[in-house]
Amino acid sequence: MKLSGYWIIISTATLAAAIVAWFQGEAVHASPEVRVLIVTLVGVVLLALRAPLSSCWRWMARNARHKDTGRPRRDALARVGEARQSDIANQAWQKGLTEALKDGFGWRYRQSWLLLIGDNATIQRLLPDVVEHGWLQTDNAVLLWNGAGESGQPDPTWLNRLYKLRRRRPIDAVVLVTDSDKDLPTQLRGRDSHGIRLARIAESLRWAAPTFALEVGSNHASSTFDEPLIYCEVPRGNDAYASEAALLNLRDQLMRRSLAQLPQTPRERYLGELSRRLDSRGKVLAEWFAGLAKAARMQLSPRGVAFVPAFTVSGHQGSQSPVWQRLADSARRQPGRRTIWHPLTIGAWSLLVVIGLWTTGMVVSGLRNHVDLRTAQDAVRAIQTAPNGAVRLKALDTLQQQILRYEYRLQNRAPLFTRFGLNSDAEILAALWMPYITASRDIVVRPVVQELEAALVDLSQLQTTGMNDEASKWALKGHSTLKAYLMLAYPERVEADFLAQRMAEHWSTEARIPPGQKQDMAERFGTFYAEHLKANTNWRINVREELASGARQTLLAVIGARNAVDTIYQQVLDEAGSKYPDQTLASLTPGADPRGLIRSTGVVPGSFTRQAYEGYVEGAIEKAAKRQDVANDWVLSDGNLQQGEHSRESAEEFREVLTGRYFADYAEHWQRFMNGLQWQTVRTLPEVVDQLKLMADARQSPVLVLMKSFAYHGGAGARKDSLGEALVARTQGVFGARNAAPEAVRPDPAGPLAASFGPVMRLTGQSGQQGGGSGDLSLQRYLDRVTTLRLRLQQLTQSTDANMQARQMAQSLFQGRGSDLANTHAYAELAAASVGAEWAGMGETLFVRPIAQAEQSVLQPAQASLNEAWRRSIALPWNRAFASRYPFANTANDASLPELARYIRPQSGLINAFLIAELAGVLTLQGDQWVPLGSGKQGLPFDPAFLKFINKLQRVGAHMLVQGDPQYRFELKPVPTPGLTHTLLTVDNQKLHYFNQRETWQTMTWPASNLQEPRTSLQWRTHTAGTNKTHETEGVWAWVRMLEYARVKPIDSAIVQLTFQAMPDGANAGSGNDVSASAEEENDPGSLLPRTAKLPGPSSMVYPIRYQMRSAVGRGPLEALELRNLKMPERIFASKPAAS
Repeated sequence: MKLSGYWIIISTATLAAAIVAWFQGEAVHASPEVRVLIVTLVGVVLLALRAPLSSCWRWMARNARHKDTGRPRRDALARVGEARQSDIANQAWQKGLTEALKDGFGWRYRQSWLLLIGDNATIQRLLPDVVEHGWLQTDNAVLLWNGAGESGQPDPTWLNRLYKLRRRRPIDAVVLVTDSDKDLPTQLRGRDSHGIRLARIAESLRWAAPTFALEVGSNHASSTFDEPLIYCEVPRGNDAYASEAALLNLRDQLMRRSLAQLPQTPRERYLGELSRRLDSRGKVLAEWFAGLAKAARMQLSPRGVAFVPAFTVSGHQGSQSPVWQRLADSARRQPGRRTIWHPLTIGAWSLLVVIGLWTTGMVVSGLRNHVDLRTAQDAVRAIQTAPNGAVRLKALDTLQQQILRYEYRLQNRAPLFTRFGLNSDAEILAALWMPYITASRDIVVRPVVQELEAALVDLSQLQTTGMNDEASKWALKGHSTLKAYLMLAYPERVEADFLAQRMAEHWSTEARIPPGQKQDMAERFGTFYAEHLKANTNWRINVREELASGARQTLLAVIGARNAVDTIYQQVLDEAGSKYPDQTLASLTPGADPRGLIRSTGVVPGSFTRQAYEGYVEGAIEKAAKRQDVANDWVLSDGNLQQGEHSRESAEEFREVLTGRYFADYAEHWQRFMNGLQWQTVRTLPEVVDQLKLMADARQSPVLVLMKSFAYHGGAGARKDSLGEALVARTQGVFGARNAAPEAVRPDPAGPLAASFGPVMRLTGQSGQQGGGSGDLSLQRYLDRVTTLRLRLQQLTQSTDANMQARQMAQSLFQGRGSDLANTHAYAELAAASVGAEWAGMGETLFVRPIAQAEQSVLQPAQASLNEAWRRSIALPWNRAFASRYPFANTANDASLPELARYIRPQSGLINAFLIAELAGVLTLQGDQWVPLGSGKQGLPFDPAFLKFINKLQRVGAHMLVQGDPQYRFELKPVPTPGLTHTLLTVDNQKLHYFNQRETWQTMTWPASNLQEPRTSLQWRTHTAGTNKTHETEGVWAWVRMLEYARVKPIDSAIVQLTFQAMPDGANAGSGNDVSASAEEENDPGSLLPRTAKLPGPSSMVYPIRYQMRSAVGRGPLEALELRNLKMPERIFASKPAAS
């Protein structure tokens, strides 16, 4: 590093370090002012050490031992490769000058150093010794000279050596020597321009020395130098007109002196010649001076001009000329100055700029801090002098804002223009806390504490025995109240967000402010106090121990250990849910597109995934078990970390409780999601084929991918045997016969989800058990059957007689004959049933629904033809036989019982024969009920009227034709009635006569064997009338017609009571059970329930006539009433399939 740049580098580094120390370096010292002062002192010391360091370095280099040992000496000029000859000459010049002048301390500045430039020939003629040696010492000055280089400019190397030799003031003046007999050079931007030379000298020396012109006159024959010293000072500013005026003034003075003595001596002649020469040369010199100043950028402007004659005797006369003394004196009076790039100049300006900026910053900082201080004082004064509550609330809010402002400035640095040594934020903040503590205790804390204590009083007085749900919920809310109360007393327990919310809820004020403003202030006061309470423990309140203890006892009685477990469990789930994303159908089928096949709107929470369990939940449960947080609720444990009542559970038991609950919820969420899957509904057979193709695709099946994802998540918590355990188990298997010892019980490798996920895992072959999924039921076998069915249906769609083949396949299904479709459907139902009731929805959607939809797509075209066959072979003949006959129509014409028996006879009847022959594959007889095979979404769209019709006929036929012929056997017993003396019931010539004797059961049949006079009549006689009254019906169905007038009331499970009576107005009012009975009869026609009469009795039947009827099977003849107005449906299947 060059010493010439030492000042610049140290000053710049010090400034940069001061800036950094101002903003950084708290580890060194807290005050930025002290840090900057330290850096500044270090910089000053380094600057002061510059001269000693430089001198030491030169001394060590000059006096180094053996520095020239062993090196051959040769002419320095011969070292062409080491340095130029000019450098060698400059070194010799410097050495000679130093040796000549070095005499005592301060030898460099003992005499003025004058640098001679200009016309070299004139200098040679005036001072030949200067030209020879490069320097010349006179009595008053040291003259220096160095010829211009090849470019016409001063030698920069020589100037640099001159600068190093005399750093503080390299030269005292520049003497520009000119020849009076020669014209002055023009002021062009050329290489011979003296102004350019002067500028280069100032730039190289970093010193602007005063410039003087020395004009040498013509030679004279005088051997002595007795000419007077002639010197003209040039005015400042180098104005050409002023300079010319000064030279003309000199001319006039010289002329007067020259004419003052006659005859003239050589001295007066010289003055006269010079005066004459100035007539013409004065203006030229003035213009030349102005040009020099302009060319040298006013750095080396001429200060004066001296005139001397040439010397002819010896060059020593030139060195003894008094002109050098004059120039040295002028240089001392008008010293030079440093240039702008001088290190000291740069340092001084930098320091001045820093001082200016610092002063400005201090002024601005003082003003800003004064304003801030006034604002803080106003805030304190406002809180102390508030006239009412509303104003005091506003003042407290303002004081809080001021505290927050200064806290922010202390934490994140105050604004730049508030520092500069005058910042007092810490002191102001400390002063603001005092009035805040006093005001907040009255305005904020006291109302909150009063509200909390009132709530705790109510809580402690609550009776915990026999509490309902509402009271329990209210008591559980008291936990947060007690927690907030204890936080105010124990600041180290503070949870800022929780306490702020509780304080805002319980804060109140008597000041009259709007509700919105009150809520806003409550939130701000609570938040500020809660955030600062932990750092200010002296704000704590005094706890009423009896109140806190009573509240704890109530909460412990209500909450119990389960609530603690719930809290920890919920915390684990919340943390896991925030770390792992929820699982949707799209995320569970990566690489496959489930659209068009299955859909679902449900999600599985991210906390119930295998990644969540293995990545977080398992470890969190383990940590919770170790801590046993269930016993460490500080709110309920008197503030001590001692185990409470429920801490007796060991860590292992606690872990089992949490793990068991987690996996129970785990299974529940997955069951809800999988059971919520829905199969996409399609209408046409080609769409069904496309669905089955995608479903069974081994690479792109969404069902396969979903089941693989399901199996992966179902393995959460599964035990994995290590390699060593596997080898031991295999060895034990090989040598098991030799060792008959019982095998130790090993944990289930399927994990804690084996019970719930096991059936599905076994079906998919992922159970982890030997042979899992390899039995008769497996997902792969099911997909193989789906592929076979899809190929069969695809062949059907591509066939030329697709409709005919579809009808044949449908007919096989309707008739119950075996087929690929039926077999696959049966396998799908077995697969769905194998997963159990917990996964019924999933099994129905993924296994049964696709096959049922394929079945419907095949059966639906054949349903129309089967409807037509039913209408043609059954419905039309039935309508012709029975549509206008009783009981199927309300007419006097009776239906033929043998013809009815031909239709409804079990097994061999026309209707049953049709159902068995055509619908055996889709309908099955269960007891007396025809039930469709399949139900819900997969069932065929049977017409409900059709099913109701055939089931009614099946039930009636089974009881009416139990002995082969259409006949009911039953027993009747009269019931005495006050006011009646005689009754006679005749059913097809079977008479039951009663005249108030002992009641007995009489066996009867309907229809009777003898149907020559089919009629039914009822005669009665009252004690007030002597004649008989009769109610009579005729025909084969006469007994059934008679039963329409009877009101039925069951006595027990086999006996009913028949009441025949005229219906007075309002008789049915109050018979509330009749309507419900009718409705229940529709649902269960075989049950014995009360019902009203279907037709009103005759008006003459004033007294009720009662009989008890007991039938061997069912309800006896009452069942025949079900045929009343029964209509034959003309279709089996509805026009549209059942809604899905």
